[in-house]
Amino acid sequence: MTTISAGDIDRVTNEARAYHHPHFTGASPNSFNRLVFSFRPFTGAEAEPERPLYTWKDESLTEASRAFIDAEYDEAIRLWRMAAYTAALKQVTTGAEDLWGAYSRARTAMDERFASLDSAPDAHWRATVSQLVAAQNWALETATVWDRKGLEIATVHEKFVYADLYPEGAYKAISVDPRGWVLGSTYDYESFRGGPLAREVQKRIDAQREHLRTVAALSGDRDPA
Repeated sequence: MTTISAGDIDRVTNEARAYHHPHFTGASPNSFNRLVFSFRPFTGAEAEPERPLYTWKDESLTEASRAFIDAEYDEAIRLWRMAAYTAALKQVTTGAEDLWGAYSRARTAMDERFASLDSAPDAHWRATVSQLVAAQNWALETATVWDRKGLEIATVHEKFVYADLYPEGAYKAISVDPRGWVLGSTYDYESFRGGPLAREVQKRIDAQREHLRTVAALSGDRDPA
């Protein structure tokens, strides 16, 4: 049902009255005589709308009213999915900004401690390396915590992949800015290899420690702490 007159809408709305979704409030033609439905707002907490069964057996329905019912539930499902998506995303991103902030501070501290090795006096080399190791462990721990949150967020995106709303729009709807966040798909969080942020940090740590081993070897220190 693509185009319809106001009179036809009144008729099929009445014919389909036993099958309307509980949130249905009406239908009207737009300026192009295309059917536009209106519903009470969905929160996403409701059950996903399900098309009524056996409308094809109801002899009181015309083909036009059956098409009306199908179109009504197409729209109800679309609206519900968007509402459920944003509601779930809002819930799962609660606290995410704080977790990302904790990681960002830990990563900065690690990188600054590594950079400070270039100016550390020889007498303080081992102590500075020890402090770097502690900073590396902290960065990896906060990255691992973030990845747990990242998996929760990725799971929501995957669950509602067929919602008529892109992730960017969903974030905007809940006033969350994810720029800078390291997020993957659910496949990026296999437990045997760690999450994407933890892998990134571990790669950085490995590079830092390889640099330390190289410096220690070239300087004759075979036990650099």
